[in-house]
Amino acid sequence: MKKTLAAFSAIYMLSACAAFQTDYVVKENSEHSSFAPAWTVQSRAYRIDSYAQTKQFLYFVGEANDPKQRLCLKNAEKDAIQKTASDAAQKIMRRFERNKTENALISSELKNKLEKNILVNLQESVIAGKYWEKRDYLKEKGAKSNYTTYKCNVVNKIKKSDLAETLEASKTKATKALSAKNKTAADKAIDAYIADLKR
Repeated sequence: MKKTLAAFSAIYMLSACAAFQTDYVVKENSEHSSFAPAWTVQSRAYRIDSYAQTKQFLYFVGEANDPKQRLCLKNAEKDAIQKTASDAAQKIMRRFERNKTENALISSELKNKLEKNILVNLQESVIAGKYWEKRDYLKEKGAKSNYTTYKCNVVNKIKKSDLAETLEASKTKATKALSAKNKTAADKAIDAYIADLKR
């Protein structure tokens, strides 16, 4: 039984690997290597820094595609910064959802205001790494047409203490239109996330 299961697992893995074919060829990249850096994947973004530094920072990977390298990198940078604000707003909203007293529209509006206010006040984040690939997409490999474009990844890092300060600065503007009960719930949610960042 174990041999049959092992054989089935091996066949499944081989067929999964065979099914994962890319429809492009990497012509060149910014690292001049065969592989992209580990940090280009969100779950490994912290690898841009030494282990000692990773406890102080949060990391967010942005990505973009564009036929022009400069625009590709710029858009990936914007995406990484947007993800920083979006992640903070999402974590606050999870706490707020437990304590709110009104409808879901309030949550959506608050999340949007938080993101905008965080982006406006997000001064201390740093673009810690940039990576690009020049890709030729080919019909013969399964692409819809033949074309060349850049695929870019950028990692944005922010000190947890700086994000806490940003949240403090944006809290009043983000919550001022809420009812008294929801303002209290939102303030508690923001304060709880700030406390988590300071630990």
